[in-house]
Amino acid sequence: MPKVVDHEGRRAELAVALWRVALRDGFDAVTVRSVAEEAAWSAGALRHYFPDKTEMVLFAIDFVVEAVRQRIRGANAAAGSPSPELVRSHLEQLLPLDGERRLESEAWFALVALAHRDAAAARRRAEVDELIRGAVESAVAALEELGECGAGRARAVETARLHALLDGMVVHLLARPPRLSPQQARDILTRHLADLRA
Repeated sequence: MPKVVDHEGRRAELAVALWRVALRDGFDAVTVRSVAEEAAWSAGALRHYFPDKTEMVLFAIDFVVEAVRQRIRGANAAAGSPSPELVRSHLEQLLPLDGERRLESEAWFALVALAHRDAAAARRRAEVDELIRGAVESAVAALEELGECGAGRARAVETARLHALLDGMVVHLLARPPRLSPQQARDILTRHLADLRA
């Protein structure tokens, strides 16, 4: 009888190894060889699931997107009714304010770098960027619905402005040494949202 292989279970095992390497050594250290060693697999066996680093980065990005969605769902369930504080909390999920989110942002920057030379990475980058833009637009729309967004504001303009602010803060938070502390980033976001409501 042929052996039944749990491919999803193996991918999950490799995902855990990938994130262990990234947490310990940084996302730049994620390679086929380093993940294979961490999982106690041969590089050849790992390549059956992830032929190269691009495939691992794409897998990591899918993991990141789902992790952010889960955190936002959890915040929604805990908060109940929408509020300006909940909007800010959602937007903070897009910023590297702790170790987990820092690693997620590093995965995003690995995707950005790969997108310059790989068509699949470029497509995924465009998809994820659109998801982020959609999340930002939803935040602006929520403030409008709450009566918390100043009159005469153009939603498209405010979405673009807030998206650019968040992207810039990610760069400053990931810089070595960081150009912003997590608290400074929170303060800037809070001030910007207050300005939106003015």
